[in-house]
Amino acid sequence: MTRQHIAVIGAGIIGVTTAFELALRGHQVTVLEKNQTCAEESSFANAGVISPGYVTPWASPSMPGRLLRECFSKNASFLMHFPNMEELQWLTQCWRASRAENYWLQRTALQRLALMSQARMKELSHLFRLEYEQVQGYNLVYRDAKSWAQAQLALPYLSSQGVPFELLTAEAMMDKEPALESSTTMAGAIHLPQDQVANCRQFAMAIRDEAEKLGVEFRFKTEVNSLDPSRPRQLVSGQEVMHFDATVVCAGTMTESILRDFKLKTGIMPVYGYSLTAMIKEPLDAPRCGLMDDKYKVTIVRQGNRVRVGGVMELGGRAKEHNGKAIKTLYKVLDDWFPKASDWSQQVQVWKGARAMIAKGTPLICQTPVPGVWLNAGHGSSGWALSCASAQLLAGMLEREVTPEQWPELTLR
Repeated sequence: MTRQHIAVIGAGIIGVTTAFELALRGHQVTVLEKNQTCAEESSFANAGVISPGYVTPWASPSMPGRLLRECFSKNASFLMHFPNMEELQWLTQCWRASRAENYWLQRTALQRLALMSQARMKELSHLFRLEYEQVQGYNLVYRDAKSWAQAQLALPYLSSQGVPFELLTAEAMMDKEPALESSTTMAGAIHLPQDQVANCRQFAMAIRDEAEKLGVEFRFKTEVNSLDPSRPRQLVSGQEVMHFDATVVCAGTMTESILRDFKLKTGIMPVYGYSLTAMIKEPLDAPRCGLMDDKYKVTIVRQGNRVRVGGVMELGGRAKEHNGKAIKTLYKVLDDWFPKASDWSQQVQVWKGARAMIAKGTPLICQTPVPGVWLNAGHGSSGWALSCASAQLLAGMLEREVTPEQWPELTLR
């Protein structure tokens, strides 16, 4: 294909990997980012879990009942302010997407994409000798017999997808994670040996360095105005006008704003997530790899010499305001499983980031109705796990090597 000058809007993990894959194919790429550097928002302090075995749409058959229970829960995994009309419409779309036939269709697409992404990430790490914090293995922990029984019903599906797993009793789980608090009730656990925890921001920085070696230009502190569908080759930032052959929008929650003149509904909704990060006090008291508490949907992971606990979904609210109930839930789950991992009375990094979520669960990796304008956005809480394959697919679609018919779940409808 003819070498093009392509603009990538956004330098989170999706934008950086997209720019890299396009440059690797010989295109001239310019990345436009409003922040001072890469991975400053959703990619900054996420849990770092890369788990093809557990990548699932939030809108699952159990989701409606879970939301009702969350309304009366002391430690909720989902928080919602009084919703506006747009948020109510989005929740209605989630309810429709939660029907079993829709859920399994989207889940299969997500796991297919996640497995591709994990393979590509390992390939790039080996090829370019990328250095970033990572540990192997991920554990899904179930507190009660009912949730444990339900989890086992999905195991044949994991087998069909080629995802290895190991069922663990509470005693066997203690062998995997010796620092685990033994007094917390556990019905069972699933160990996913090929899943991993890795530092998303460090990987983004490493890929940015490789992209720059390929000639990618990163222009930070450059905020792009909304695109004009009548002039798709022209981008405006402040008073500056730039011209490109094609544009890829990887702008997360800002995607719909950038495309507002397209009369196009992406369905992307900002849903906030939280994390707490602190230095490990005694390595023997910290997790060896990653753990996810199924009841609260909270992860506890080891990243280098730090422990990070992440989770909670908050619909509505403000980006700079931390919800005390969300923080309380994270501390509660951490105290239940690894109470001695860190001295949490010392300096703790509290982070809140907006996830660009689509009700159906799968992202948008496709061309818009306007020729030359493409989307790679809406990955929700799985952006890190899907990033490398999403970038590969976008580059393949742009060069007509991959057709929308091969990935119908990723197109605009």
